[in-house]
Amino acid sequence: MNPLYSEFKRKFGISMYKNMGIELGEMSFLKDFVNDTRGDLYPLVAKSDDCAERVGENQYQLSCGSAERVFCQLFPFATYEISVEKLCGEVGFVFRMPEAIASVTMVSGKEGTYLSYKCAEHIEKIELPEGFTACSPWLVTLRPGYFDIYYRQNGGANYLTTVDEPLFAESNRYESFKDGNVSLFASGEVSVISVTSCLDNGVSIADFRAVRYEDGTVIHENGKIYFTASIRTHAGNYQAIFSWVPGTMRLEMTGVLFFDHGDGFWRGYIASIILYNRMAKKWYVWTSSFEHAHILAYGQFEGDPRFGINVADVKMMEKASKEDPDSAFLGFVRDEDPDLIYDEENNRWLLAICRLDKRTGKYVYVFFESDDPFENFRYIGRGVEGACETGGSFLRVDGEIFFVCGNNFDARSEYRIYSKDGMKEARFRYPDGGFRGWGCVIPVTLGARKRYFWLTFDRHNGSSYNWSYGNFYCFEAEE
Repeated sequence: MNPLYSEFKRKFGISMYKNMGIELGEMSFLKDFVNDTRGDLYPLVAKSDDCAERVGENQYQLSCGSAERVFCQLFPFATYEISVEKLCGEVGFVFRMPEAIASVTMVSGKEGTYLSYKCAEHIEKIELPEGFTACSPWLVTLRPGYFDIYYRQNGGANYLTTVDEPLFAESNRYESFKDGNVSLFASGEVSVISVTSCLDNGVSIADFRAVRYEDGTVIHENGKIYFTASIRTHAGNYQAIFSWVPGTMRLEMTGVLFFDHGDGFWRGYIASIILYNRMAKKWYVWTSSFEHAHILAYGQFEGDPRFGINVADVKMMEKASKEDPDSAFLGFVRDEDPDLIYDEENNRWLLAICRLDKRTGKYVYVFFESDDPFENFRYIGRGVEGACETGGSFLRVDGEIFFVCGNNFDARSEYRIYSKDGMKEARFRYPDGGFRGWGCVIPVTLGARKRYFWLTFDRHNGSSYNWSYGNFYCFEAEE
């Protein structure tokens, strides 16, 4: 029996909320950088005449006056976190770009304890939730035009508020953030024990796709496979890559991929597929430009996108007109969730696009073929009508190409498997909560057995933003 048609059994499910990330910067309090004359770990921006600062007992301490020290480069989408042991004064972050300066600080004194936001004439006093003290750790996540503020409690991150800031609307423009920095500001009596920066995994993850070779074979190196996932922030998103030891709970966020379509902005397109074409020795990407035109974009590059922070230069599909049939190889608004595979037996590239059907107003997959991975595609067919398809992926089982996708906003865990013989529905034990689920199947040989893992997610609404959903589920079937 084809393992795709057997029952996929639940292995595990987890919720991921700002608990994983890629480190970008950290202040070290192991050495006395205040008095060191043979290095300048954290350069001074400003220091009052009455400032008294010291580094000791693995803390940065200020007993009077004020000081501001740079600790890392500003990066859009990053999270900045601070923890203090003592505060009678003010401490926090200053975000600098060539166009604007903003600060988010904790203030504790005669007027009480609160968070303060300042940027030009924009000043806000942010009240703290019950149980939150001046010494509670807190975080700031920068998005283009917004600062999301969280606080730590019982080991987890909790959303507090968002500050809208138009002066930081272009913080993802390369010419802005490459010359920006983030500094630690402190005044009064302060003992700082931790200052860090990272690109974290947001309030949830979604849109899983295995990183594969051109023929659909999953890249399996040193016991790990890699998959793309959309990082959902409080509002908005960006593309991450995770490593995974198949069959276990060992997950690591290893890379983040941004996209520039020629205007100098690093954008967080998502639901991307990444292939390594061994014939051309290049990486290929097709992606969904949710935050820009909502059509598909594509590109190729040589650097390995699985590790670190990378940017791909991409082109947008030629935009369709209202008169074009939805079977045309053009970019229709609201196109999403593409996938690509090379059919070596027939010497052709196959492309799938999730597209709104003009007749029904619901999503359905349309399929194309071409001699080129990016251009000159010809329409060859579409999915079965009914419900609403999403999250499709090609995979190869015993030399045959299959296509699996989620379906139906209203049904719990409805999935479709397309083959040369038609369409069948997948079966799950303890099905996930994913209405209109996601079709990421990963075949991998472990030891003497071929195993099939199905990665999907639900739509639990991790924030008030509609598309912040994404608990993580893993199912398995065996040959």
